[in-house]
Amino acid sequence: MQFSKSITASILSLFGLFFMSVSHSAESKLNVLMIAVDDLNTDITSWGGTAKTPNIDKLAQESVQFMNAYTVVPACNPSRVAVMTGLRPETTGQFSNPGNFRDLPGGKDRVTMGQYFKSQGYQSIAAGKIFHKPRGNGKNVLTGSDPISWDYQFKTATGTPGVDKFRDENGKAKWLKGDYQYQGKKLSDYMSRFGIWGAIEENIEQTGDWNTANYCHEFLQQKHSKPFFLACGIFRPHSPQLAPKAFFEMYPYAEVELPLDPKSDIKDLPKISKTNFSSTFAKRVLQDKTEWKKAMQGYLASVSFADATIGHILDGFNKSQYKDNTVLVLWSDHGWQIGQKYRWEKFSLWKQATHLPLIIQAPNIKPAKVTAAVSLLDIFPTLVNLTNLESQLPLEGNDLTPIMLKPNMNWPHPAIVTYEKGNHSVVYGDYNFIHYKDGSMELYNHKLDPLEQNNIAKQKSSAEIIKQYKSWLPQ
Repeated sequence: MQFSKSITASILSLFGLFFMSVSHSAESKLNVLMIAVDDLNTDITSWGGTAKTPNIDKLAQESVQFMNAYTVVPACNPSRVAVMTGLRPETTGQFSNPGNFRDLPGGKDRVTMGQYFKSQGYQSIAAGKIFHKPRGNGKNVLTGSDPISWDYQFKTATGTPGVDKFRDENGKAKWLKGDYQYQGKKLSDYMSRFGIWGAIEENIEQTGDWNTANYCHEFLQQKHSKPFFLACGIFRPHSPQLAPKAFFEMYPYAEVELPLDPKSDIKDLPKISKTNFSSTFAKRVLQDKTEWKKAMQGYLASVSFADATIGHILDGFNKSQYKDNTVLVLWSDHGWQIGQKYRWEKFSLWKQATHLPLIIQAPNIKPAKVTAAVSLLDIFPTLVNLTNLESQLPLEGNDLTPIMLKPNMNWPHPAIVTYEKGNHSVVYGDYNFIHYKDGSMELYNHKLDPLEQNNIAKQKSSAEIIKQYKSWLPQ
C-alpha cells in the first residue's frame, strides 16, 4: 500500500514535531546544570514534609519531580561514585565511605560524568562537594574531589564556619558534657565530633555554601564559548547541623515536632538490623528529648539554609541566557535519619535513609510528578539522552526520558539500594523488600505503612511478593 505525498509529508511533519519536542539541533548543544545536596531527605514542603524550602518547591513545580527516588548506596562516597560513574558498587567496588574508587580494580579507567562531558566538547566545572570530597580551600586540590573529572574546580570552604564554638577541648560535642558513652558503650568518634547542631553568628554571605552558590550564580551570568557541565555541591544539611540564626528562627523550639519514639519500632526487625554503629549515639540523643528537639531544629534550619543557597543558584540561572537551553537536575545523595529505628544520619536500607528528592528540568518537557520508583543511577544515562549525545559507556541505570514524557506509564525497573556488600533493598510498586547477607528479610507496604513500622516479611501473604523481589537482587 502506497501513501500519497501529502499524507507522507503530514506524518513526517508530525514525527518531526514530536522529535523536536525532546530534541535539539546538533549545532546547539544543551548545557547541564547539576545541583547536588548533601544528606537532604524528603522532609521538605514539596514532598509533603515540614522543612520550609520555597526555592526547591518552585523548581519542583516547574520541572519533573520524582516523588519516589532512591539512592544507590546510603552513604556519601559510594552514592556519589554511583551517580558520577553510572555504575553500581558491585561494579566499582566502592561500597562504603573509606577509600577512593580510582584505587580499586578498574578504577583508573572509569569514565565519570565530568570526563564524559569534557570528551563531548563541554567545559566541565565543579564548585563544592560533588564527589566524596570538595576541591578544598587549600593550595592543593583534594584527591577525593577526582580532579581528572574537571577542567576547573572552584576554591572555597563548604558548609558553614563556627563548629569550634560547639566543641569541647577534646574536639567532641559540648552537649555531651565530656561523657562520650551510653550505658557503658562508647559513642562513635565520628558521631561525637559531628553530632552537633546550633545557630552560628555569621550571616549567610559568610558561609562556604553561599560562596559555592555565588560562584555558580556568577558563572551563569557570564558568556561562554563552549557548552558547560556545571556541578554545584551544597554541603548542608550534612552534619554538623549549623546555620545562621535566621534559619533557626524559622523553627521555634516549642513548635518542633519529634519523630515517633522508636522503642516499639524495632521489635520486628531481624537481629542483623536492630543496631549499627550509630545506634548508641542515637540512643544517647533520644534519652534527652530536649537535645533531640534541638537536633531536629538544627536539621530543619540547615535544610532551609541549603534551600536559600540553592535559590541563589536558581536566581542566576533564571536570569541567564542559558535558561532555555540547559538541562537542570537537582538531587540529594541519600536520605537522613534523626532517631528513627535508633539510627542517626544514613547507613541503613529503610526509606528514611534511602528516599531522596530528585528533580529534572529539560527544554520542551512539561512539568509533571512521577510516582514510580527510580534510582540515582538513572541520572547519567538520562543526561546523555536529554543533551542529544551518544555514549558507548556501560552505564547500568535507565534513561528516565520516557517516563518524563509519559509520567503515568508502567515503569518496569525497580530501584535497588545496597548498604555494605550483600545487603540490599528493592523498591518497586508499593513495597520495600530488604534482604540481608545472612538471609534475614524485611518487607514493608508503603501504601499501608509509609513509615515502615510493620515488617510483614514473615506473613504467608508476602511469599509471592518476596519471590518476585528476590529475582531483582544483584548477583
